Amino acid sequence: MPLWGTAHAADENKPKFLPADENSDYNKAECYATQAGWVIDGAATGNGNTGADPEILVAIGGLAGATSATGLKTATITSFRFAPTTGAATDHTAGTSSQRVRVVITWDEAVTVTGNPTILIPNTVSADHTCAYVSGSGTNRLTFEVASQTLAAGDVMTIGGSNDIALAGGTMKDTLGTNANSSRDMGNVTAVTHTVLA
Repeated sequence: MPLWGTAHAADENKPKFLPADENSDYNKAECYATQAGWVIDGAATGNGNTGADPEILVAIGGLAGATSATGLKTATITSFRFAPTTGAATDHTAGTSSQRVRVVITWDEAVTVTGNPTILIPNTVSADHTCAYVSGSGTNRLTFEVASQTLAAGDVMTIGGSNDIALAGGTMKDTLGTNANSSRDMGNVTAVTHTVLA
């Protein structure tokens, strides 16, 4: 059995020797498919050159596909996560009305975004959050965020499953211009929950 895959719409295609740990220089989320094969950006490998060509980890010619019927066919979501930070408004703790709810969605190919797609993040205790696309076009990791949200201790937010990306007149395409099928992909990856702490 190979240590990588090429099946369309499979979230386990990425090289299996890569760790899932987001703190690792070589991590599975940073890996994505191109026409050269499975690659990882030079900046992620620690060489410090953000303009370097991606490092090829597994050479599979035409992996990204020449058409919507070849290769991986279309970009597929492989993981998502909440991305709280240590800033006063982004640590997802209670006690402020100006929280930033931020999620990062990872794909198996680079995705180009136009317009302002959004994703609804259900909150099982208080109001849901509509996060708008803010960055990542041309990479395989897109960030969605909403500011000035009131969070309370015990709030439980969830991403995955039934919450789809709404294009809202925008587009999300892979490097060959094929539409990314985010609705199907959300159900393929295990949902992630985040509980707000006091």
